[in-house]
Amino acid sequence: MDVLRKDDDNPNRLNDESLGIYLHIPFCVRKCRYCDFLSFAGADADVIASYAHKLIGEISGRSVEFGPDRTVDTVYFGGGTPSLLSPKLVGEVLDVVYARYRVADDAEITLEANPGTVSEDTLRGYIGAGVNRLSIGAQSFDAKKLRYLGRIHSAADTRDAFAYARAAGFGNIGMDLIFGVPGETIAGWLDDMDEALQLAPEHLSFYSLTPEKGTPVFQDIVGGRVTEVSEIDDRLMYHSAIERLAEAGYRHYEISNAAKPGYESRHNLKYWSLDDYVGFGLGAHSYCDGFRFANTERMMEYMSAVTPLSMMAWEHANTASDDMAEFIFLGLRRTDGIDLARFSAVFGMNFWDLYKEETDGLIERGLLEQAGDTLRLTRLGLDLSNRVFQEYV
Repeated sequence: MDVLRKDDDNPNRLNDESLGIYLHIPFCVRKCRYCDFLSFAGADADVIASYAHKLIGEISGRSVEFGPDRTVDTVYFGGGTPSLLSPKLVGEVLDVVYARYRVADDAEITLEANPGTVSEDTLRGYIGAGVNRLSIGAQSFDAKKLRYLGRIHSAADTRDAFAYARAAGFGNIGMDLIFGVPGETIAGWLDDMDEALQLAPEHLSFYSLTPEKGTPVFQDIVGGRVTEVSEIDDRLMYHSAIERLAEAGYRHYEISNAAKPGYESRHNLKYWSLDDYVGFGLGAHSYCDGFRFANTERMMEYMSAVTPLSMMAWEHANTASDDMAEFIFLGLRRTDGIDLARFSAVFGMNFWDLYKEETDGLIERGLLEQAGDTLRLTRLGLDLSNRVFQEYV
């Protein structure tokens, strides 16, 4: 794998200053029944520690390539279950980030946590290590739904984890919920939403269950053991959640995300704004300096790699057309939509000269709407967003 070379003259580089860092922690206590993420169940503490130290080596080894001229303003521990890392290990990882990169004083540093894996002591430890944002994978407050999804925690665990996080000092807490689980009703979903809103997290993510091929949930559906929630009910659940969130003072800022004003996920906004981020760890993906690249998904290959570059599985140099398409379909995920004036400033081309036919068609079908220099999804467009995005790929 050749060394990636930065192109300081790249006209499609959208953000010259900031850099996000994603850290993949691929371990779980148990694999959830709907999950097709790159993660493994049952690793012991020694295996997790060995992986964390390999991750530290990768972060340090690539700092010459990514560190000198950027300010890291977001760090995100994702998984898997990052809360299986001890506060000591999280601190060691963050220590090398701070030592080898220029980190902003107000950097957003997020750690995903499973409610069944944390205590007030561990959460205080994460605060001490430098984590300032917690993302709790609640998914539901319904015991039957949690069992079906294969979650290891209970609703009480989620409430306890939230209380522990507040007591530990977390002032920025996100929570994930899943809707559209087989057998779920609209009323049941709204009960889940109301339970979450009673806790008043700063951020809420709400995802429709996608039966990914090969998962137990997918096998249940194709085998006729459960009935998939109808598309109509799924959409009713989605829009009822948006309404509930608005009533509670949250801003719906991305297809599946809402936040209290000022608490939007700064790291995830990088993905939707085509800003630069670098992923470290098994299978981690990156977009930086006009390149997309990813690490190997094979654990033995990752752990035995002699250099960080030998961990990489592939790289792709984005063309101008790639970046323009990604600017559009990623940007349209945000409810604010895309700024057409910014498109012209970044790419030196008029949006309408390039995409008039497909965009006019989407507006006529009621999937997009234009307001001045902004183009955004309509309510119907939110439901059919993948069809919209395909027009620009």
